[in-house]
Amino acid sequence: MPSHPAQDPPPSGNPPFSPDGDPQHLPSPPRRRPRVFEGVLGLGLLVVLAGVVGPGVAERVENSRTTDAIEQMQLIVEGLHSYSHDTLTLPTGIQGRTNVSWLYSPGELPFNNPFVDGGSARPLSDALLDNTMGGSRWWGPYISELVADPWGRAYLVNVDGLINGRERAMVLCAGPDGMVSTSATALKAGGDDIILLLD
Repeated sequence: MPSHPAQDPPPSGNPPFSPDGDPQHLPSPPRRRPRVFEGVLGLGLLVVLAGVVGPGVAERVENSRTTDAIEQMQLIVEGLHSYSHDTLTLPTGIQGRTNVSWLYSPGELPFNNPFVDGGSARPLSDALLDNTMGGSRWWGPYISELVADPWGRAYLVNVDGLINGRERAMVLCAGPDGMVSTSATALKAGGDDIILLLD
């Protein structure tokens, strides 16, 4: 019986060859499909991560909006001080008249505005961006732009508080809920309102 020489195994990393020298095409192992349990487990993990990470992200976004609102309100206060310094009048009407009790920025007016009862209103731009109220001593603009608060509502300015001893002169932002919870006589903000006093 003739002996066959022993064949060396193919070198590792190279595909095995058939006796005629062509690489043998070996079937790839079957792919395993994820099971329902693994899908539910993955989904559950995502829900848990969203519950842990989500509130932190939402809180940071809300804090950032609050910071933006305060910065814009400070610019409004500075602009009104400059207006009064230049014009030698209060922003309570045309050239210092006292027929305007509150001013408002662009944006949707917040609910429960306590300053409406005091009298008429004018856009804040009449004092800070154009010379509608200031007269010949107006040297503005006193702010680069006026925008709505970060929640899309108007900033309110109670200028009646500058001449009415019972009220407080303030710039008010109604906060995330868009509802004013601060009275015209308050020294502190109510609800989620943000206020800066003018005096």
